Amino acid sequence: MPAAEPRVALVLDALVNTGGAERVLTHMQAAFPSAPIYTAAYLPEQTYAEFKTAHVLPLPGWRLARSERAAKRLLPVWLVGFARLDLSRFDIILTSSTWGAKFVRPPRSAIHVCYCYAPFRWLWNPRSYSADSLPFGGLGQRALDLLRAPLRRADYQVTRAIPRLATTCANMARAIEACYGRSARIIYAPIRVDDYGLASEPDDYYLVVSRLISHKRLDLAVTACRELGRRLIVVGEGPERAALAAQAGVDTRFVGRLPDAEVRHLYAHCRAVIYPSLEDYGLVPLEAQAAGRPVIAYGRGGALETIQEGVTGVFFHDQTAEALIAAIQDFETVRFDSHVIRQAALRFDVGPFINHLREYVLAE
Repeated sequence: MPAAEPRVALVLDALVNTGGAERVLTHMQAAFPSAPIYTAAYLPEQTYAEFKTAHVLPLPGWRLARSERAAKRLLPVWLVGFARLDLSRFDIILTSSTWGAKFVRPPRSAIHVCYCYAPFRWLWNPRSYSADSLPFGGLGQRALDLLRAPLRRADYQVTRAIPRLATTCANMARAIEACYGRSARIIYAPIRVDDYGLASEPDDYYLVVSRLISHKRLDLAVTACRELGRRLIVVGEGPERAALAAQAGVDTRFVGRLPDAEVRHLYAHCRAVIYPSLEDYGLVPLEAQAAGRPVIAYGRGGALETIQEGVTGVFFHDQTAEALIAAIQDFETVRFDSHVIRQAALRFDVGPFINHLREYVLAE
């Protein structure tokens, strides 16, 4: 008689938006379908619909987090909540984390496996945030800044102590090594390629799919398309929306958060996806390629692992509007094959991810 599979708990920082970590969690659910999901806060209407049928258990106080920004303001509360979480009935705790879930304290009989997306940006690279993207302003932010040094020490100690650590890509494995002195297993974060279809002919618009937050550098896409007179559709919400709209030209449209089917349609019919940020990894370029569309990307970070220049996209190497303008103009002289682009996305499909994740998590 085969042995019963270990009891697994999934723990995610928060379920308050439609970011990459939330998307990856849907695939972790597929790998461990009976596992409950513990999280700091849960806003069903602000995240993926798949979680509405899952067993989601938010921390006490989660109803105070009525928005993503409100959830960020409660960071110290969540860290205490994760540390006090009772996970004694589980054999394996799989945390999906950047900042909070990895602070859990599993029982001695359990194994803690952490899929760490990146070092916590606010602790290790705070200059990447603009004032509008931070949860507090004025005195509140200065008070929170005083906590940065002790929280950074705690983050370092917690991450060093995790028995099994994995991450999304080689770029983040290097960052984890630099911040924590830890090696991490690379398990590329996936997409489900079959969810995306190809269009017979693209339309004439460029596309951005992102949270509207300062370190994404969407101002470059908005400015470049305004200067070139190109159509741009911006999918996503965030604290920078008003500032970006003020910079935009008449041919730029902000459509907010859309259902997945509508986003996939926009991917399939766009001329190209513009990806101007320095990203740890990034699922958007893979989603674009699954739909057969090329990517115009800033040539640093995780994009270098997922985009093949001249085959699935083009790079610009200075993070400026001028460099992006030149890249768009160069892109428009190159012909791309949508079937070749889609084929390149297959190595990041969800099947290999589930197999590699289960192998790593369930290893004796």
